[in-house]
Amino acid sequence: MGKATKSEMKQRVAALKAMLLSGSSNSVCVAHASNEWGLSQRQSYRLLKESWVEIHEDVETVGVERSEMLSWAIHNLMAAAGDGIKHKQPSVTVGAVRELDALLGLGINSKGGSRYGKRC
Repeated sequence: MGKATKSEMKQRVAALKAMLLSGSSNSVCVAHASNEWGLSQRQSYRLLKESWVEIHEDVETVGVERSEMLSWAIHNLMAAAGDGIKHKQPSVTVGAVRELDALLGLGINSKGGSRYGKRC
């Protein structure tokens, strides 16, 4: 397979960006890039990183409000927890739920801080 052109790379980054914004996890995006375009895991992560850079630039340019960003973060953490359950990776699920707890203060230890200390 030959090297991809710049326009193909832009299309791939745009496709991964759309997947990320629709709530897909990093691992789902990497698997898609590997299966769809025959890329190695390392190459797939490079494209994924470019997608995240574009998303960050878009957020900075538009000036997304805090509540919108919070909604997006909650959605992605819930998607990550679901992926962890789906792929039988309890550590992923626990990590996502823990982040949701720290973000939203849902748990029993949220008011007084957890044993791991307060997060900023």
